[in-house]
Amino acid sequence: MLSTGPSYLTMGNVTRMYSPVTLSAEWPTLGRLLFMVICSCLGTTINGFFVAAFFVERPLKRVGNVFLACVGLSDLIVTTAVMPISAVVLLSGEWDTLPVCHILQFLMQASTYSYSMFFGLVGLETYYRLCKTSGEYEAFMNMRIGLMSIMVFIIGFTTAGFGVYMHLDYDYCQRLHVGDFNFRCATSVILHGIPFLLAVYGLFCGLLRVRRRAREHVQYKRSQQFERDNSTTHLNLIAYLFYVIAWIPYLVVVNEFPTTSDNKYYQSAWIAVCRSVLTSFLYSSLNRNFRHAFAHLFYYCCCKSTLGGSFNSRHRRALEYKPATGDVRVHIMHQAVNMSTPQRAASSSRETQEL
Repeated sequence: MLSTGPSYLTMGNVTRMYSPVTLSAEWPTLGRLLFMVICSCLGTTINGFFVAAFFVERPLKRVGNVFLACVGLSDLIVTTAVMPISAVVLLSGEWDTLPVCHILQFLMQASTYSYSMFFGLVGLETYYRLCKTSGEYEAFMNMRIGLMSIMVFIIGFTTAGFGVYMHLDYDYCQRLHVGDFNFRCATSVILHGIPFLLAVYGLFCGLLRVRRRAREHVQYKRSQQFERDNSTTHLNLIAYLFYVIAWIPYLVVVNEFPTTSDNKYYQSAWIAVCRSVLTSFLYSSLNRNFRHAFAHLFYYCCCKSTLGGSFNSRHRRALEYKPATGDVRVHIMHQAVNMSTPQRAASSSRETQEL
């Protein structure tokens, strides 16, 4: 039976009321369990839809979106591993053992490292796609995108493993030490600082470029390409700033108030953990392509036995549609005008690179 009263818990030689894994012992156990289960189920579903959207919605099927899809995979690590394990520990009625706590810290650190690096690559890809020429963008995209993504995950997991199990990072579970100063500085600069600069600079430059092109070219402003560029760049910038803001409380507590109470310390950490549940909602609610993909995935999961009919029929109708004979000449001339500028040619070339 689940207990609803407070109890003093012990890890090692430290007695405390707040668990690094299952939150405060003063809170009702059933309430904490429901909170973790709901966050895990909702976060896993929405992040899974986010990753799947890049494979089922045609405008999202670009090679450059691989990095953004991997951002969703990084959040998926939290909602499919960290939160369910925390719920199981709470349901078992046992106090968090150090091995379990270290595993969760390792997974959370690996997810955070990967998230930062992938968003840095998202900013870099946005900068090359919107601010550089077609040749420079193609050269960037030919740098083995899949291999780069795998290397980012390897670097993130390896660094997290060294930090947690070699006691080089913060002692999240027992708070007995703050780790090695050189290791923390190196990881902060290389895995967080540099990606932060790349992400913010690339996304801001891309946003300014989109607005300038919209002012200079009326046809671009009226096109669907402008809507996609403007919406995606805005959302990426908002999502990354949301990620930074969510981690600020924990960074302030760790660096400025290292001896603060467990209550403030772990609550600030869980604010950042819960962010992984909410980020994908931004894309599904504010971007039309993601809304279409989420709607089709929900329809497939709940109402259909096959996915092919829904998507293939939609694209088949678009391909089979043929304009009237009198409109063919106007359509061809319109394409010639659009392709007469290098910027429009670059845009069309980039749209052909699909996942």
